[in-house]
This record gives sequence, C-alpha cells and structure tokens, in this order.
Amino acid sequence: MSMKAAAVILAAGASSRFGRPKQLLEIDGETLVSRACRIAMEAGCSPVVVVLGAHADEILGRGLPDGVRIVINERYAEGMGLSLARGVGELAGDAVVVLLADQPGVEPGTLRLMADEITKPGVSIVWCRQDGISGPPVMFAKRHFTELSKLESDEGGRSVVKCHPDAVAAIDVTGARWDIDDEAAWKKFTRRRCATGEAR
Repeated sequence: MSMKAAAVILAAGASSRFGRPKQLLEIDGETLVSRACRIAMEAGCSPVVVVLGAHADEILGRGLPDGVRIVINERYAEGMGLSLARGVGELAGDAVVVLLADQPGVEPGTLRLMADEITKPGVSIVWCRQDGISGPPVMFAKRHFTELSKLESDEGGRSVVKCHPDAVAAIDVTGARWDIDDEAAWKKFTRRRCATGEAR
C-alpha cells in the first residue's frame, strides 16, 4: 500500500435478520470477521481495529488474528455510526478504510486500489461501485477523521460522504460489494463461490 492507512472493521451488529451471528459464518474454516481482519492486514493496513458489540464474547472466544485492536461498543443497537466513531477513535495515519464484516468478496487488491485512488488531487473519499451502486468498503482521508469520530446515526460513514460530494471517487469492483444480509444471500454467495471460485 502506497500510504499509511488504518482499517476499521464493523462487526458489532446483532444479525437479527440472519438469526445467528453473521460474523462467525465460515469460508474455508475462517470466520467472516477473521477474514476481514486478514484481508486488511494483507493489504498493508495498520492498525486494524475491529469493533464488536453483540456476540462479542462468542466472537472473541473463537479468536481473531494476532495484532488486531479490539473495541467494544456496548451501545451497538444505536446504529453503525457510533460503532464507526468508536473505531476511528484516536487513529493516526493518512487514511482509514471502513469494512463490514459481512462482505466476504473484498480482497487485498481492492483496498490497494482504493489507497491509490485517494492520493489523486481533490480526492479524500473513495468507495466501491458495483452494478451502478456505491457503498462500502469506503476509505476516508485523515481530514475526515474528526467528522467520523462524532458520528452517532445508523447512516454511518455515508453521511460524511454526502457532505463532501466533490471529494468522492469510486472504483468499479466485482464481488467486493456483496454483503450477507440474510440466509438466502449467504446460500447464494456460497453457491456462486463454489461455481466460480470467487464472489461475483
């Protein structure tokens, strides 16, 4: 990675629509939250911060990669914004990339492309676009850290993106925007992965 970027992995949700902790779903014996940590580390992100809330004890009991910083958001039910604010905290560095634990299609190369894009003149926010829809993972330059640390709403980082439309760039991706909202989405993901070897 061409710049010093931290990573915040949001894994505090209760998975109420799924019926069991999505963070602990497995791909090749690796939980989704552990996979997100590994991907961030392989991309060169440092530090890697994981925000836990619901199911924190169960997730910690399964273990996370060495070197990961853990933040507990006991108010996780109040929305993703607060979890992001807790994760950003006192981060240093040039940028932070925000990942969701339930996006198994993200690869290290995706994060490296984002880091390259955010160094371009006038760009301070980069998110991923697939099929015309933009969203996380999203990378924010240091100038937005204060805004991120004050978030409270469930809208999360999207509210910061909306405030700076002229500073936003998108990279086109395949698979990285796939998120696991329910059992049907998980089954569809695993079927496609078995057929193609990757998330599409």
